[in-house]
Amino acid sequence: MFDEILDGLKEEMIQALCESLCIRSDAQPPEAGKPNGEGVARALAHALETAARLGFLTKEAEGQYGFAEYGQGEELIAVLGHLDVVPAGDGWSYPPFSGAIDNGKIFGRGALDNKGPVFAALYGLKAIMDSGVELPRRIRLIFGTCEETANFSDMARYAAEEELPVAGFTPDSDFPVIYAEKGVLHVTFSQAFAQDAGEDADVVMESLACGTVVNMVPDKAEATLRVNGHPVALQTRGVSAHGSRPGDGDNACFGMLALLSRQDLPVPMQDAFSFLAHALTEETSGANLGIAMRDEPSGPLTVNLGLLDAGPSYIRGRLDIRYPVTASKDEILSRLEESFAKGGFGIDALNHMEPLYRPVDDSLVETLVRVFAETTGITHAPIATGGGTYARSMPNLLAFGPCFPGGAYAFHQPDENIAIDHLVQLSKIYARAMYELAVKEGRS
Repeated sequence: MFDEILDGLKEEMIQALCESLCIRSDAQPPEAGKPNGEGVARALAHALETAARLGFLTKEAEGQYGFAEYGQGEELIAVLGHLDVVPAGDGWSYPPFSGAIDNGKIFGRGALDNKGPVFAALYGLKAIMDSGVELPRRIRLIFGTCEETANFSDMARYAAEEELPVAGFTPDSDFPVIYAEKGVLHVTFSQAFAQDAGEDADVVMESLACGTVVNMVPDKAEATLRVNGHPVALQTRGVSAHGSRPGDGDNACFGMLALLSRQDLPVPMQDAFSFLAHALTEETSGANLGIAMRDEPSGPLTVNLGLLDAGPSYIRGRLDIRYPVTASKDEILSRLEESFAKGGFGIDALNHMEPLYRPVDDSLVETLVRVFAETTGITHAPIATGGGTYARSMPNLLAFGPCFPGGAYAFHQPDENIAIDHLVQLSKIYARAMYELAVKEGRS
């Protein structure tokens, strides 16, 4: 119904996406009317300008969120995506904010997570509009601005001010649909040391820095020690990956902790690094912290050491924990507190998102699975994930794409890209899904 229209919109869609990818929209210091920084504000303005040019009703809420809407009816279908991105990191073959096109692929931070799928959905909605089909429900594409920082304050404000959907999806995970999302818990651990504890030591910690955001596997760690009065630099390298799948990467903190555990630092700090090297390195199940667990709907708990820093008088780090949908946050925190206390560390819970779970025979799950199968010819069971998608930020949403079963995708990695054929196919899948939800979802 919409495929021919979208084929005709292909070049325009590619151009709009590349324009967005040229905007560096990782979180920056807030400014007046720009709560997530200049770049995110520019990305939101560009998306809204594009939507208005395409003929949609648009709204922007003081830089927190915006949306484009089409149709009539009392009930609302929503597609929720985000325009903020994680930091670019190192190791790119193409400039990360250039929207470079090579060999049928569009490169740039956000190409897959999540600007590409957002623009695929926007042009999918344009195809619905241009088809002239009548819908009993309105369709709203919501542009979020702080998904990657994991606080979802944009959607908290949206939920307080705007109409909530009766059904919808977020295009920021996997096909055919995510029916279970693990709980997400971010925890800080820290320990302070006496300022004069290392004054007479042969080896003194000057600085340690590893990681940029808690939900990425760090690809670089750097430390400076003072050895017999002379500075000595240490560096370890790893491979970045999404924090929900720490086993896909190689955490640079692991190698650095192994090095630091063998130095002749002042005894309290040396003991602390030795504890961390045992508790956190070489495994991501939480077993050494006493929190390993799993359940049938969503699988095992995972732990990512996303941030680690230190100076002469402190060590501090942050963990990204993804826990099974049937587990208890309070139980995990209790076990962590007991484990870290053995190494002299205290902990604080920073951010928490409750798990999301809908049975596989839920009508929204079944509709999205069917749309994916009918549009692509691929039959696949709904799946669980450790990823924390926007779907849990408001009721009646599930994560739906953009990744195909069995594919290899560079989420949060260097050379993030989306194939042009994939982008076009996404627009067709999302157009069909929006139409089906607007016409059929919830009817007996």
